[in-house]
Amino acid sequence: MADKLPIILAHGLGGFDEIKIFGITIQYFKGIKRHLEECGYTVFVTRVRPTASIKNRAEDFKKAILSFTDSKVNIIAHSMGGLDARYMISRLGMADRVGTLVTIGTPHWGSEFADWGVRVLGEKLGLIWLLEKVFGIDTAGFRDLMTESCQKFNKEITDVKGVRYISYAGQQSWHKVNCFLQVPYWYIRFKTGQNDGLVHAESAKWGDFRGVVAADHWNQIGWWIFPCKWPERFNAKRFYEGIVRDISQQNYQAQDFREGMWQE
Repeated sequence: MADKLPIILAHGLGGFDEIKIFGITIQYFKGIKRHLEECGYTVFVTRVRPTASIKNRAEDFKKAILSFTDSKVNIIAHSMGGLDARYMISRLGMADRVGTLVTIGTPHWGSEFADWGVRVLGEKLGLIWLLEKVFGIDTAGFRDLMTESCQKFNKEITDVKGVRYISYAGQQSWHKVNCFLQVPYWYIRFKTGQNDGLVHAESAKWGDFRGVVAADHWNQIGWWIFPCKWPERFNAKRFYEGIVRDISQQNYQAQDFREGMWQE
């Protein structure tokens, strides 16, 4: 017997639900909402302030869910969205509204690239001042992803009994990683090891860890943009379908992570 709770998709830092550019609709979770709906699930995609603090994003997240449905929900969160969801469940009275939280590529223990970005680009080179004072952009989210910030976050934001916490990590060989992720990929690789281009694989582990998928940070949401070498595509639609089918079963079973399992 399946619970068939509505599925909430939560985006990461700088993300959105969907936007239109020159009349073209671009979805953060590319084609995933429609695919899950075709599989018979009710799916909502939230939009929160893209670069705000975890606290503020979590408040937006709660409002969005309450506007979508009165039902209990299952959440699948990518990247920073997983931290937003954890805060919302723990601090904003939503524990009884969430059955399962699945995080994909979430920097639960922070990102070393965020450390470098904030301290070097942000503070020493003045990018934070420029973004805040000239463009009016909230930069608190970048600071919240630093390793020191996430360690403090994990001490204060504890898991809630009754909610299942499941996580997945991603990693790719360097020549398969998106060209635009090469700099953070190599920085994290030298600092801590294998990563998805933005998040160290070990940092993505939280709760019931289900494995590592061969996908960079953007492959994980269905995007395949300019890899240095054109590998087999990661099948994000099938991956999310497998997650949803698993968490919808009363007797939850781990997925099979044989190599190539999620390639088209």
